[in-house]
Amino acid sequence: MLEFGNLALLRCGAGLWLALAALPASEPASGRLPLLMPDDFAALHLVSWRVEPGTPDPRNPLLEPAMPWDSGGIMAHGTVLRDPIDGLWKAWQVSTPGEEKLDGLKAIHEHQRRLTYLESKDGVSWYRPQLPFVRWPGHDRTNILLDLDSGGTSVYASVLVDPAKRDWPYEMFVMRAPAYGGQKENRVGHLPGPRERHGNYRYRSKDGKDWKLVEGPIYPSVGGGGDVSYVYREPDGSYVSFFKTYPKARPGDRIIPYDNNARGGLRSVSRRTSRDGSDWGDEKLVLTRDWRDPDFAQFLEICPVRVDGGYVAFVNYYDAVIQTMCLQMAASRDGITWWRPDRRPALANAPLGDWGGGMIWQMHHPIVEGSRLHVYYAGSEGIHGEIYDTRLTPRLEVGGETVSGINKPTLPFNTALCRATWEFDRLYALAASAGGVTAGEAVTKPAALGGRTVAVNTLVRKGGALRAELLDGEGHPLPGFELDECTAVTGDHRWTILRWRGGEVAPAGARQIRFRLQRAFLYGFAAESPRTRP
Repeated sequence: MLEFGNLALLRCGAGLWLALAALPASEPASGRLPLLMPDDFAALHLVSWRVEPGTPDPRNPLLEPAMPWDSGGIMAHGTVLRDPIDGLWKAWQVSTPGEEKLDGLKAIHEHQRRLTYLESKDGVSWYRPQLPFVRWPGHDRTNILLDLDSGGTSVYASVLVDPAKRDWPYEMFVMRAPAYGGQKENRVGHLPGPRERHGNYRYRSKDGKDWKLVEGPIYPSVGGGGDVSYVYREPDGSYVSFFKTYPKARPGDRIIPYDNNARGGLRSVSRRTSRDGSDWGDEKLVLTRDWRDPDFAQFLEICPVRVDGGYVAFVNYYDAVIQTMCLQMAASRDGITWWRPDRRPALANAPLGDWGGGMIWQMHHPIVEGSRLHVYYAGSEGIHGEIYDTRLTPRLEVGGETVSGINKPTLPFNTALCRATWEFDRLYALAASAGGVTAGEAVTKPAALGGRTVAVNTLVRKGGALRAELLDGEGHPLPGFELDECTAVTGDHRWTILRWRGGEVAPAGARQIRFRLQRAFLYGFAAESPRTRP
């Protein structure tokens, strides 16, 4: 059970973990019906998964490049949260100067990433506080927190806030690569520099602005030697990190000639845990390409939020052929085994040249605000790497096109701060796979249902219906609770109780539910103790 910035959600969800791990659904303390999980069902027939797309904020971009140190991108790779101490929305993220001209393979943007700080009163209108820590030519005060001189480039700032720690409530893990900053000596502040490409360093702060270097480089590297790593704190004080790793390509895997992955592996996501944030265990691969993914699919980030019964996360899905990145949705009971309801985007790219037209880089965690879930992200105008540059040799003929035949560095990430929003209790649903008058069915795993009512979160299209029947331990319908005896649910209901001729309360022998979906979307269900809900 991770801490992702929504303390109220954690408090009301934590006590359900053991019950939800064993039952297909149970009574949620959060006031919402739990989202579906892949192991809720024992049988599926003519049904499939529907993922709801996020709605980009109509005010996007929320903040565009404007200062000389962020003219090349307000680039994410950090944390947005609503501070539980003072209520302000805050962001710790990467800013990069722009590059007007690129000379072949020479680009400096990866060497120039500085950690900067933003604030907002409403999560929409963002501003750059003028702080005294780092100067810029012509600017005595900036919003830069960590400059190149203090340890080189900075990426993936994971900021964790604990109001109970009154002296030092702010903690940050950030990846630094001092060799990229041009220092003669490989150091980060008063500590040694990383032995690998990047190293994780730990900071603390009294106000979230003035950071003190505490520890690093942390080995085994939280990021496994890569350049992507987000760290989360669990309620018991321990830590977990999701980070990019490179399992070797398998026989038959497609290699993209112009992709900038020089390691020869598939970008994937692994996980480490730590009791104290200093000593980290072995990495465990938790997300990589599987048989349902195309052979150009790769993954960079898992950014989760706690829900009743487990976690929901957004995954950075990287298309190595067209060099774009969008977001897919994933869910997990335990944070280790991840399931993607659908492989289509939960947040798709805009046309090339618009913000988000090339890549979508999400912040540390989704944010729950009432009934809404926000994902803050840096939307890039351009793609990840060059495909057609005819100055570069060798060049290859592939599919009738002449493309770059050499691995190249990334292009500049010309990005702006954006966000997209979902309805928190309707992220994905089960739907009939054929549609129309053809119904689909889903049967839950066995559980003791007697004495409970069955509530559903559903949206039924015109001409459709959702019905259900209760089954005994041998899979037979119970008298009075068959499909034909169920009152059809139509319309739009966040929470409604199913009713049969036999009543609302399941009889003692009820063990399973068979849902019948006709032009209906099932977002969640629960077997609850009888009570009155508004």
